[in-house]
Amino acid sequence: MLPKARLIDPLSISVPEQVQTKHLQILKPAENTAAQLAEARAESFDELLPWFHEVMGDREQEASQSWQATQLGEQIRLFDLRERLPFSIFHDDKFVGFIELLPIWRRGQFRLTYWIRSQWARRGYGSEAVSAMVVVAFDALSARLVSTGHAEPNEGSARLARKLGFKEFARTPLACELPDGSLVSGVAYALQNADHLRVPEVRWS
Repeated sequence: MLPKARLIDPLSISVPEQVQTKHLQILKPAENTAAQLAEARAESFDELLPWFHEVMGDREQEASQSWQATQLGEQIRLFDLRERLPFSIFHDDKFVGFIELLPIWRRGQFRLTYWIRSQWARRGYGSEAVSAMVVVAFDALSARLVSTGHAEPNEGSARLARKLGFKEFARTPLACELPDGSLVSGVAYALQNADHLRVPEVRWS
């Protein structure tokens, strides 16, 4: 039997606002973190620009505490409406990155995006955060499928997706535009369960 769309009011869904892993605290955005976010975005601007330029401000905006406070306010609004589920990632109270679930509630589908601050990259925090949020999607939010993707040249995201068991299901030519206007393929992956990612250290409330 084919799965059916769910008749569901997203506002009735209890979404965790904090997720704890072995090393990380993954929290609903808060405007009082604007200074930390601005510092992280300024530090990581050059590394993020190739992959996120279409949704980024310019260098001055990204480094501005007031500009980031506005961005955080919008993230909170969308979280409360259940239109997007953004989270800030912390390690020992230090801002280390961002992760977001974009839901299609009727279908039980979630698309996952993330970034890790430059000085905290390559320490396993990306894998830890993504693993935790995949588990949250399936176990707390009744996901049927979690997908992620990247521009083909983004080798770091490709390694992480394969490491966590995501299965490539599409490679679309000309799907992504780089800052210089070059068009490259987009690569998409999906998971249909989180059985291999569950660990006792992941908790949420």
